Amino acid sequence: MEKLNKVISQFLLIVSLFIFHDVFAGQTGKITGKVIDADTKEPLVAVNVIVEGTSLGAATDMDGDFIILNIPPGNYTLFASMIGYKQMRVSHVKVFVERTTRVDFKLEPTVLEFSKGVTVVAEQPLIQRDLTATAYSVSSDEIKVMPVENFQDILQLQA
Repeated sequence: MEKLNKVISQFLLIVSLFIFHDVFAGQTGKITGKVIDADTKEPLVAVNVIVEGTSLGAATDMDGDFIILNIPPGNYTLFASMIGYKQMRVSHVKVFVERTTRVDFKLEPTVLEFSKGVTVVAEQPLIQRDLTATAYSVSSDEIKVMPVENFQDILQLQA
């Protein structure tokens, strides 16, 4: 009886391994590639490569290489972008089950142009919550109009 139980448990283990393999294997593919500068042929680091219409994507490594895993089979459009370079799209990228599709990008440098300048004015808060003692600031303009001759005179005028 014990031998029969052992044989049955081994049989169930083998059957479950086949079922597990059929359920989880062979449902996705991957896309790999390299992104280089079109002029210098140097690899580009930290380029965003995105599979449009999905939440899948990757950034290139130090050699300009990228890998996007777990992509369901189908036709896709890849989008590569990096500041200082023209964006590039490659459409009709076919992904097959358990296959690797290679897509390389050659990005062209571009000049960033801004139509309007942006001016940011910093504001000093009236109350500093992290300040635990009394503090007073004197600007250079205030010092010019004060009747003082040295640093100690300025201190004596403060409360």
